[in-house]
Parts: sequence; structure tokens; C-alpha cells
Amino acid sequence: MKNLYLIIVMASLILPSFSFGQFVQEKKISKDENFSGTQYMNIQVSHDKTGELVPADIRINGLNSRKLVVMDQVVDTTFEINNYRLYTVSCLEKGFMYYNEKFWPSEDQIHLQEVKLKPLAVGLSTDVRDITFLGDQTSIYHKSKPTLAEIKEFLDLNPTIKVAIVGHVNGPDNRKSSKFYQKASEERAGAVMDYLIEIGVEEERLQIQGRGNTNMLFPDPKTDWQNEANRRVEILVTGI
Repeated sequence: MKNLYLIIVMASLILPSFSFGQFVQEKKISKDENFSGTQYMNIQVSHDKTGELVPADIRINGLNSRKLVVMDQVVDTTFEINNYRLYTVSCLEKGFMYYNEKFWPSEDQIHLQEVKLKPLAVGLSTDVRDITFLGDQTSIYHKSKPTLAEIKEFLDLNPTIKVAIVGHVNGPDNRKSSKFYQKASEERAGAVMDYLIEIGVEEERLQIQGRGNTNMLFPDPKTDWQNEANRRVEILVTGI
């Protein structure tokens, strides 16, 4: 009861602040950083257009090192987190675009993570960072499968929509041809599509697109985080 009171009091102190985008730079940890106490994350789920709170199922990767944490019908909740750990927050709710964001929490005692849900519309897209591949291959890394299962659940919740699986690759040095990068991005998108069909998604609801290395988020990547951000899969709504 004492811990619950502490969390409620701390949550009430949250001021309007920022939330990181999907591809924020990796956190720089300074040796003279003075915040070393318990840190919390506050998640608030709202309608992107109206700002009204929306109860929705939230998935958190990173909170428990061994398993995905699922929270049902979250509106506004606060919980303890580990300092300097990378998190992925995803959200599934009928009638809204799939939400998926990978980030380092802010250095505040309470990190505010605003989940703003967008009503489904053709042209909406979500970059999905937790779909990865084995090296330069097209084989999907086994740790990607829970996220792929979430995408299937998103499609099951919204049975009339159609999506494109859009592949992006990292190719800042241009030592290979644009055709090579284009083919690689299409093959990776195809591997995702094949897996979704394998687990029960209707083939006619899916298509693939490849963007090669033409839409890198970091054209001159300096870190592993930036390289990883360039190698991404995007889910794009093509029909409702």
C-alpha cells in the first residue's frame, strides 16, 4: 500500500514533457550524471486527434528480461523501471493503427511515454524496430516472432484492412548497386509476408514493397543504433 501511494504521488507531479520518437539517438551516459535513484515510467494512452484517453492493451519489452509484459486496457499507469535499459512499447486496439516505439527512457525520475493512437486510414504507417534478420540474410531472427505475432493480432482485430510490408536496408557506403539494395529490401519484406501467411494471415491482405537504402533515417550512420534504425520493416495501410 505504501508503494502504491508513492507511485500515485509521483505520477501526480508529472509536468507536460517530451516523449521520444521512434528513432531517438541512443542515450549518452555521463560519468558525472547525478540521478541514480529509482526510476518510473508513466504510460498514458490517448486518441491522437481528440486527446481523449483510450483504454488499450499495452505490451512492454525490456521491463522483464525474460518475457514480454502485457497490460490490459491501460489508460494511465505508472511502474518502476530499470535505469538505462532499452524498451519497446507497443499497443493494439481495434480501429487504431498499430503502435510500436523503441526508445531509451528520459533521464527524469518519471519518464512520460505518451501513446497516441491514430484512427485507421489509408497511408498510415508504423516503423517496427523489433523485426530483425540474421546478419545480411533474409532469415528472420527468432526474437522477432513475438512482434510478428502482434502484427497478426493487429490484422485480426481489424479484419478488413490490407497492408504493405515495406523493407528498408542499411547501405550508407554505396559499395553495392541500388539494384542490390532494392532486391535485399524486397526479399526481407517478402520473408515477413511469408511468415505472416504461415501463421494465418490471408495472402490477399498483404503485399510487399522495397525501398532499398533510399529512405535511411541516418544517411551517414555512426553507431549500431543508427545502423539498426536504417534496417527496418514498415507496416503501411493500403486499404480499409
